[in-house]
Amino acid sequence: MNLQEMIVLSRRCWYQTGGDAKYFAEPKTLEELEELISWGETEGLPRFLLGHGSNVLFADEGFDGLVIHTKKLKAVREMEEGLLEAEAGAPLESLVDQANGLGWQGLESFPGIPGTIGGAVWGNAGACGEEIGNRVSQVQLMEAGGPGEWIDASSLCWSYRCSGIEDRVVAAVRLQLSPGSDPQQLKNRSCELKMQKTSTQPYSQRSCGCIFRNPVGASAGELIEKSGLKGVAVGGARISREHANFIVNEGGARSEDIEELIERVQRRVRDLFQVNLVREVIMPGQRGGSR
Repeated sequence: MNLQEMIVLSRRCWYQTGGDAKYFAEPKTLEELEELISWGETEGLPRFLLGHGSNVLFADEGFDGLVIHTKKLKAVREMEEGLLEAEAGAPLESLVDQANGLGWQGLESFPGIPGTIGGAVWGNAGACGEEIGNRVSQVQLMEAGGPGEWIDASSLCWSYRCSGIEDRVVAAVRLQLSPGSDPQQLKNRSCELKMQKTSTQPYSQRSCGCIFRNPVGASAGELIEKSGLKGVAVGGARISREHANFIVNEGGARSEDIEELIERVQRRVRDLFQVNLVREVIMPGQRGGSR
């Protein structure tokens, strides 16, 4: 078990903020993942599974527990026709490219999402009216002392940006796709959607994507813009001038700057529109926990 101590988290997150992890590990196999989970539970440590760090904001004080980085758990298998199995650390964008190339319809609506398949399934990532949960056949959930049980996706409690997995560990995922499509048409669709994203979002800046979930019947970005906060800055963090549901690190921002902006937005939108915006970005070790 290759365990490291006091590892800088800012280098592993898109925001490039946050302190140190007390313990940090990058398992290469699912067996090593299980060993780390067992060790952490024996030690009574808080645990966080880190993928690409594209939707996480660690506290400036760091994380006083075990961070398991899944980037080396990226094996992918093409099983029976239309069935794709991937370990949790496999990049979602790579799976989109692979499925498109095979002519397997179902992932072409998810280009440009920089996370892993494990994180995408855990948070039921969505794009262009599609949710990743609609493509999941089974999920392998890892626990201490066992190899990980495959459960049917139908047994999970899927909802908007939520899978119901909560504190359990996603080890691998099976995606049921639809074979028989024209690969070039799927690639063209993904390319078109990615261009739409890059033209309306601060794609080249350091951010964590959308900060808030869209409330029912409304757009979080529009509510923030109507509240007059678009472009407002705290320290090195700013509410994006391109898309108000993004907070960008313009250089030198601390996690507390970003958190202050998040709380300011929530207060203003609640006061003006009586809407409680729920965070989409995960904040381990900070006020409000994971949501």
